[in-house]
Amino acid sequence: MMNHYINHFRPIFEFRAAVGWALAGLLILVSGMPHAGYFALLCLGALFFRTAQVWRAFRFRLAISTKWLTVVKIDRLLEASQRLRSTDKDADAMYLGTGYEWTQKHCQLAHDILRMPSTDIPGLPKWLANGTVRAIEKAFSPRGSIPDRSPQGKPWIAGLEAKKRPVPFHYKAMGGHTSISGTTGAGKTRTFELISTQVIHNKSDVLIILDPKNDPDWVARCKRECERVGRKFLYWKQAAPSQSIRLNPLENWSQPSEIPTRIAQLMEEGPFRQFAFLFIDRSVKGELYVGDKPNLRSILQYAQNGINNLLERALQRFFPEAGMADWDAEVAGYMQQVGQKGGTRLDAMARLYIDRFANVGKGHESIDGLISTFQHDRDHYGRIIASALPLLQMLATGETGLMLAPKADDFDDDREIWDIDKVIKQKAVLFVGADSLSNSMVAQAVMSMLLADIASVAGAIYNFYAKPPEIVLVVDEAAEAINEQLLQLLNKGRGAGFKAFIAYQTRSDFTAKLGNVAKMQQVLGNLNNQMVLRLEDIDTAQWFAEKAGTTAIRNLVISSSTSTGTEAHVGEFSGSVSRSAQLEKVPLIPHDLVMQLPNLQYFLRISGGAVYQGRIPIIQD
Repeated sequence: MMNHYINHFRPIFEFRAAVGWALAGLLILVSGMPHAGYFALLCLGALFFRTAQVWRAFRFRLAISTKWLTVVKIDRLLEASQRLRSTDKDADAMYLGTGYEWTQKHCQLAHDILRMPSTDIPGLPKWLANGTVRAIEKAFSPRGSIPDRSPQGKPWIAGLEAKKRPVPFHYKAMGGHTSISGTTGAGKTRTFELISTQVIHNKSDVLIILDPKNDPDWVARCKRECERVGRKFLYWKQAAPSQSIRLNPLENWSQPSEIPTRIAQLMEEGPFRQFAFLFIDRSVKGELYVGDKPNLRSILQYAQNGINNLLERALQRFFPEAGMADWDAEVAGYMQQVGQKGGTRLDAMARLYIDRFANVGKGHESIDGLISTFQHDRDHYGRIIASALPLLQMLATGETGLMLAPKADDFDDDREIWDIDKVIKQKAVLFVGADSLSNSMVAQAVMSMLLADIASVAGAIYNFYAKPPEIVLVVDEAAEAINEQLLQLLNKGRGAGFKAFIAYQTRSDFTAKLGNVAKMQQVLGNLNNQMVLRLEDIDTAQWFAEKAGTTAIRNLVISSSTSTGTEAHVGEFSGSVSRSAQLEKVPLIPHDLVMQLPNLQYFLRISGGAVYQGRIPIIQD
């Protein structure tokens, strides 16, 4: 391609030559000349050669003038997926529809088309009737394809390469995590269905899906494929508690401080957030000391009603453990002191603990924190903790509270109780369908807490598992759930066996949620593979074009000139025509193409590797 320039958009002159050779062969046969058959065979050979050239040109014009949708039966999809799977782990790949590797040749063609007016792009003759056009499309349609009549996108992008093949996405590359971007209706959900179906049928992989929109087609596909292969399908549905499992986002942690962190991170930055963390941390450590398991409901209870009851239980346990068998009599003695000032029995117990243990360095960290909260100014404590109460109320009360803070002893509730660690150990498929359209605040909080739980489990896997399981995490509309834990998961999750697919519409979504461009770049910098469907945001399209790299194309420069002199004869003139090819450095994928992709078509860049243009199939049962 670099040594010579081919103009694919000129008139098909070969058609005239083919007609000429056909007529020549017929005339020779009827002419009666000696050895006419041999000359006719020569004409026939030339006719076949020219006809092949005409066919290639016609096929190219048909390909760039028609948009196709690929429809695939589930059995054929699984067969195609299995062919890309191999015992050789270096060749093990996921099937991402059909397409071709995008190279300099296709970049050249794309720039040639982008430079010409849309009316000059060759295609089927304009004078053909619609019925004739559709008959031609049906006769020459690719296998498993139907015409795409939607107005979105340009048909010629996929048609730049006639030979399509399965697009492989190697599992070894997935460990670097993948971003999937596309505007509304471009085909992200169909892409997720394709990925989810293959992960489910690969029984050694765990699949965890967080979907703010709770797409019913995606849910149905996951459930159907789990039934097909006999896997456990778990559905947490915020909008329909009766159809949902119960899921505890505070079940897994390695340090007690992780629990208040997960709650505090949902609050706005500021001093109230720090104080809320402090008081929640004290109550959590107190619960653990007395043998309770912290959950959202218990944290709300202590935030609303105070920690007096918890402190009393903690001291009743501490005194005997500290060797004070007659602590009750000691408390009675202190009651005489504090009672004069209107104190209670709990004040006396706290005074005994401070005098006999805390002041001499023999106290307990959990009780020290509870006493500090107990002695804190009640009005000030109420104002500080009030900032966390609305959030806790949303998560820990009503049906949502029963789904996120399940009561194991509630025998009237037969819904299953799960947590992320249990999902992974049992290799189940978990679909979390939040209700962001009607209850966006709760949906964002739920997804954020679940991501924190997933990050905690990933840390445990990284630290304690000799061979980590393979876990595929899919987060749709990730900007709604992004938090520090997801950043850490993307940064370090590969060692724990995580392969994340992070979906969004524009880079600005992350900037708006995280508050600055640096954080947005940190998120995208941890997503080594990029898959883009049609975009409406030029900033995101240009970012992807820069990621895809650059190449060189040839530009044809044609100049002509004529001249005549005042003394020359009226018919005399001189003229010149020159053609030159100039090299130009351009993006391998022009950002205009990303914004003109038809539905379900994409570009895929594998980190440090190939770039593909492909089409996602529509799965049929």
